[in-house]
Amino acid sequence: MQITNEVANILADSMVENNNLYLPDIQLERKLYVAVNKVLEAIGGKWNRKAKSHIFDESPVDIIEQILQTGEYIDEKKEFQFFETPEHIAKQLIKLADIQPDETVLEPSAGKGAIAKYIPNCDCIELNELNRKHLIENGFNIVGEEFLKFETKYDVIIANPPFSFQSDISHVLHMIELANRKVVSVMSASVLFRTNKKTKMFRESVNKLGGSIEPLPDNSFKNSGTNIRTCIASVNII
Repeated sequence: MQITNEVANILADSMVENNNLYLPDIQLERKLYVAVNKVLEAIGGKWNRKAKSHIFDESPVDIIEQILQTGEYIDEKKEFQFFETPEHIAKQLIKLADIQPDETVLEPSAGKGAIAKYIPNCDCIELNELNRKHLIENGFNIVGEEFLKFETKYDVIIANPPFSFQSDISHVLHMIELANRKVVSVMSASVLFRTNKKTKMFRESVNKLGGSIEPLPDNSFKNSGTNIRTCIASVNII
C-alpha cells in the first residue's frame, strides 16, 4: 500500500531508539496522525502512552527505510493473516497436545514463536520474511516456509494457521496427513456451522478420527488485533 508524501515526511523525521519509534515533537493534524498511525500499526508498532512512542518487537529502522525508499508498506495482518496467539491459548493448545518427551513437534505457521517458545526443540515453518528473521535471531529452528508444500512427518503438530478463504481447513487437513499422533489447531469458528462442501467434509473427517472442535470464548484474539470468533480442533491420529 502506498503512502503520501506527508506521511513519508513524518516517518523520515521520526526518531528510533532501540525498538521505540518517536514521532516528531509537533502537533499533527488528526487526519495525518491517523494515516501515520495506520502505517506504524500495519508494520507491527503499538502505541504506548507511558513511553510516548510506538513500540516494536525489534528495531523498525530497516523497514522504515524501506518504506521511505519505495513509498509503500505491507499490512502484515492482511497480507499474511498474522494474528499472534495469546499466551493462554498457546498454553491451552500445548496442554491438549500432551507432548511426550521423545516426540517430534512442528508449529507450521509459527509467526514469531508464540506457541513454539513453550515447546523444547519445536521445529517451525513461517512464510513471512520478517517473522522468519525474528525466529532465526531468537534461536528457533526453521525447517520450511510454505507448509502446504511441506511433506515431513511429525508426531505432534500444533498451529494457529491463516483463516481467510477457509485456508485453515486446508492447513489442518494437511496437518492430519503429516501427524503421527496428534493435531491441535486454532481455527475460525465458522467450521462449526458452515454448510458448504469443504466444511462438511472437514467436520466428517474430524468425527471419523474421534476428534473434537470446541469454541473459544468471544474476543479471544482481541489483543492480537481481531475479534474473529475462533475454536480449537483436536484430532488423535492413532
